[in-house]
Amino acid sequence: MEWNEIKADNQKIYPPNSITLFLMDTESGLPGTCWVDKAYADYSYKKECMFNCYISVDLLNDEFNLQKKDLDYADVEDYFTTQLREVSVCHIVARITTDTGIAIELYADDLERVIQKLNEIESDENRLVNFSCEIYDDENWDNVSNLLVEEE
Repeated sequence: MEWNEIKADNQKIYPPNSITLFLMDTESGLPGTCWVDKAYADYSYKKECMFNCYISVDLLNDEFNLQKKDLDYADVEDYFTTQLREVSVCHIVARITTDTGIAIELYADDLERVIQKLNEIESDENRLVNFSCEIYDDENWDNVSNLLVEEE
């Protein structure tokens, strides 16, 4: 089947969630948590959704974000998921605690539309949070492979 036909069926492109939560250390050695959607370990359409977006949200030092007193990690994740799924197939693979806030690992199929949407979000004065984003070509999902492996 063509990718355009496949992505018209949400049940084919979005597998049922299989969330695993685990404890980890941040870069500085502080305890943190990470959740990973293990449903993507054997995802069939990785090559079609080859653009890895690593979104970082600084909740410790960013003045704009500090004004948001009741900000929840799930709200941040939902905000980006909702916005990006308006323009692209978007798979949230992991949400990771960092020393300054959170990072979201996601994969998308339409790089131009994702960049355009992220730029729109960034310039919206009513955006939920300030953020930074790094985008990589990663057709085999190597950037998250260590998160998706089954632990013995």
